[in-house]
Amino acid sequence: MAHFKIDSLIENRLYPLVKLIDKLSWIMLFALMTMTAIDLFLRNFTNTSILGSVELTELMMVIIVFCSLAQCELDNGHIRIDLIMDHAGKRTRAFADVFTQALCTVIFALMSLSIFNHSINMKEYGEVTMDLNIPLYPFIFIACLGCVVMTLVLFSKTIINILKAAGS
Repeated sequence: MAHFKIDSLIENRLYPLVKLIDKLSWIMLFALMTMTAIDLFLRNFTNTSILGSVELTELMMVIIVFCSLAQCELDNGHIRIDLIMDHAGKRTRAFADVFTQALCTVIFALMSLSIFNHSINMKEYGEVTMDLNIPLYPFIFIACLGCVVMTLVLFSKTIINILKAAGS
């Protein structure tokens, strides 16, 4: 019964947040493709370029990468060692899943904390991009948000796998 409550809590609260920030990454990807196409057109036909297109690309990539991490984890899109684990027993696979997800949870929690501290420092120092003078700290906060959501997804999958391992 507790397993069902945790599953429904995660599905009703965490998954919509993951989908929302993943949509942000798709919007940024579309904006990046559009900007790149326009920039390429301008370079070829008018011999000019969009000012700051490299900076904008770098900033958009931060959003694309960090806002899509958690959705990729929910879709089991990250690298796994299936070659070895396919030959392992059910309990061994469950233990390996719990171990790796718990370890990744800790790593992403530490990354979230570190990135958050870095974004605070960047805000205090007033760091901006060179050409467009765009403040960097909001993008680092977005990276932190992506890592926090990834941490929550990994933690929830760890708990679910612990319950599955205990049940088998």
